[in-house]
This record gives sequence, C-alpha cells and structure tokens, in this order.
Amino acid sequence: MKLSIFFILFCALTACSSHPVLPTKKDITVSREMPKGKCQDLGMIEGRTKSVNGTTEDALEDMKADAIRKGANYVKMETMGALGTSVRGQAYFCE
Repeated sequence: MKLSIFFILFCALTACSSHPVLPTKKDITVSREMPKGKCQDLGMIEGRTKSVNGTTEDALEDMKADAIRKGANYVKMETMGALGTSVRGQAYFCE
C-alpha cells in the first residue's frame, strides 16, 4: 500500500513541469520568425551596448539578459539600431 501511494505521489510531482528557475543566455533562441507552438507573450525587451566600441553581438547578449529577467526562452527580434548598438524584440516563453 505504501509503495503505491509513493508511486502516485512521485508521478504527480514529476508530471508538474516548469521552466528553469535560472535560465542562461544559451537557453534563449533569437529569431526574426514568430515562435511556433504554445508560447506566452512576455512583452518587449531591448538590448544595448555598454561602450562606444560595442558590437551587435554585445547588444544581442544584453537583450538575452533582459529576456532572462522576464523568464523568456524565445525572442523574436524586431528592430536593430542604425549602428547595431541597440536591438529590440518581443520575449516569449514557449513550452
């Protein structure tokens, strides 16, 4: 009896899933395409370079950091500044 209760409890707890508590920048997908599947819109995000010699990659990394703060795992990139020192996009959490 105890074994079956333990098994039911184990199945119930493992069936509950959530996104990682502390995602990393490598967990973020950036694309110009709309996400596919079931995704929750988390709002606009942006990234900027921190120096005058910054690159577009620096701005993308900053945008990913903003996405992490919102709990996103997908970003639809929408605009890029004239010099590539700023980027904006829409953050999503996709299952």
